[in-house]
Amino acid sequence: MILNMSLLISLIYTDKMDVFSDFISKFNNIDFTSTQSIVFGIIVLVVVLIVLIRYETKLSYYRSFFTPNIMGTLNYIHDKSQNVTRSNSTSNRREILSNLINKDAENITLEKNDLIFMLDPYGNFLYANDKTLILFNKKLEEILGESLLSEFKKLGLSDNKWYDELRLNQESFNIVKFDYQNEEKLIFMSYHANLDELNNIESIIVAGSDMTNLVKLDPIKDYYQKKDQITGLMNQYGMFEKLREMKSAESAICFSIDAIHFSDMTGYYGHHITDELSIKIAEDLKVIAGKDGYVARYTESKFILMFFNGPVDDLRIRNYTDKIIDFLYKPYRIKNIDLQVDRKVGCSVYPTDSKNLDEIISLSSIALSDAINHNNIEINRYDKSMMENLKYNLELANKLKLALDNEVIQVYFQKAIDCSNNTTYVVEELARWKDEELGYVSPLDFFKIAKETNQLDRLDKYMVEKSLLKFKALKETNEEVKEAKLTVNLSPTSLLNLNFFAFFDQKVNEIGLNPSDIFIEISEGTFVNKLDLCVSRINNYKRKGYLIALDDFGIEYSSLAVLEKVNYDVIKLDQHFVKNIHNPSNREIIKMIRKISELKNKEVIAEGVETKEVCDLLQSLGCNIQQGYYLHKPENITL
Repeated sequence: MILNMSLLISLIYTDKMDVFSDFISKFNNIDFTSTQSIVFGIIVLVVVLIVLIRYETKLSYYRSFFTPNIMGTLNYIHDKSQNVTRSNSTSNRREILSNLINKDAENITLEKNDLIFMLDPYGNFLYANDKTLILFNKKLEEILGESLLSEFKKLGLSDNKWYDELRLNQESFNIVKFDYQNEEKLIFMSYHANLDELNNIESIIVAGSDMTNLVKLDPIKDYYQKKDQITGLMNQYGMFEKLREMKSAESAICFSIDAIHFSDMTGYYGHHITDELSIKIAEDLKVIAGKDGYVARYTESKFILMFFNGPVDDLRIRNYTDKIIDFLYKPYRIKNIDLQVDRKVGCSVYPTDSKNLDEIISLSSIALSDAINHNNIEINRYDKSMMENLKYNLELANKLKLALDNEVIQVYFQKAIDCSNNTTYVVEELARWKDEELGYVSPLDFFKIAKETNQLDRLDKYMVEKSLLKFKALKETNEEVKEAKLTVNLSPTSLLNLNFFAFFDQKVNEIGLNPSDIFIEISEGTFVNKLDLCVSRINNYKRKGYLIALDDFGIEYSSLAVLEKVNYDVIKLDQHFVKNIHNPSNREIIKMIRKISELKNKEVIAEGVETKEVCDLLQSLGCNIQQGYYLHKPENITL
């Protein structure tokens, strides 16, 4: 006979069957024609029924947990926090909320044995009880204003379907794994939305409780720990387990595959689209894997494709890579949306690249990172130089942190000269770093490392504060720059960050500078795919009185679109045109840009001027304001 266990269980238990449906589906359509199979099926059925009964008992407790007393307390917090708007910075929100809760602590009488916390409509913490703080390893003043989605991501939880379901149905559930005192805790989370009169979410109440003991039955625990719940593939833990199982393998080929800009697509289209995309990618990779390969969803956007044993010669590798290349160029259509997904691939081979099978995924990931950094459209094969680069980058990241801690990075200034009267028009701040062991480190290198290691915000703030202080002192002591203005380079990340804007404006006011003396210098490449958002952020600076300089103009994004939409003050002509000024077409481009600036009553600064001949040619074309080694080399101008 054929016993469909999912159907049988669903007849008995119809409320929250989705929690266990993936596990149950493994046993669908088992042919129970032997005594052994029947016994096995009965055992599994009993195990699942016991778990569901205990689970329902616990779930009933949660539903009764929201007593009038607790709901009244949470509504009290909600009402008191309404003035804490999203426009406040995270630090301000944290301070206001902390003061609110400490001031009215006597009114907050929640249970201590379970997690209870409240979120704003965007998922930021408004309140958290002691148990919540313990499991998140945070103090109250640290967690207020922080994003729950970000905290979950730190725990390795990238599936945010609970949030999408909450917005649709005003309630949702999920299970979150915490590491507490070297012990794994599985917490059942229940989310409930408070709605306003227009049925918009005003706040979110979350209750959670430890259900570790309910799911410690090995078959269920192992399944959920080792499977990706969206695609059904192995997850990171499952692939590690597979590596342990195959430790005696004689050879292996590993491909690391990343869907670039996956998080951006999620933010734009929503999880319901990218979840479907993940499923389709998984299906395609399973076809490539066939019967001999294994596929895992390693992270939200990264997949691992692994083949064990067999030859590892070029012919076999090429057989797989040909199939993967076809996959790389495949478009996807989901719910009438056409998605062009940029995918990068790194490849490593055991024992060719390493004698240790455990390292094969790491090495393919290094090759993948190299492919992403160099925009490699082919499958990137690992080589030892990549490991050397990685070691250098790790060393550089550590040294950068120490350099910022010890304030070793210096601010140099380079002047842009108005050649019509030989006066200094602006001074541009530049970062210079000389390490005791590495020597001079290129700004391109350490800003790139800062971005990759989450130090860019700190580096940009460091440079802003140092350059503003130094410029203030120069204006007071150096006659040559007394009437000059300062240009400050902002990374795209800092430009788009509202908290950075608040920091910048606060520092300018504290130091006593006039915003009209400061150019915000923005690279033209910043506008790629984010023109409207960039325009919005630039207007924030303009409203405060800051000036805008467009750097590297003319070689990257659609320049005319930028000129049309951006409220700029100066165009900094890219040095490519200056160095090739003898080319007639380049001279015409320079004339055109100069003409556009005159029509809008704006200025042009020509960069990269290195000879008198070029300086004179530029002046003949109407470009009097120039910057380059011929006129002034970057220097640490002393006070």
